Amino acid sequence: MEKYQKNIADLDNVTFIHISLDDDLDAAQEWAAKESFPWLTVMNDKIEASGLEPYIVTESVPEYHLIDKNGNTIVDGSPDSAEAFAKIAELGKMAKEG
Repeated sequence: MEKYQKNIADLDNVTFIHISLDDDLDAAQEWAAKESFPWLTVMNDKIEASGLEPYIVTESVPEYHLIDKNGNTIVDGSPDSAEAFAKIAELGKMAKEG
């Protein structure tokens, strides 16, 4: 949550989406609510319908993907958030300068 607040929350050009791989939908929804996620959560039974299925390359938890507005992958399935958040910070800086 700290990385989200620091690097993403104020960026108009970045949307964060949580994809839950949990099979127990009630438990997953309770957990997301308890954590006060301010972003959209796509539940396991809705992944295919959401069109996000092609971006799940492993079942690492967490797994980070950075996808541009055209659906092109910028960061692919990193289990470490460092690469994704570094790229987000770079894009955020470019947006503020642009």
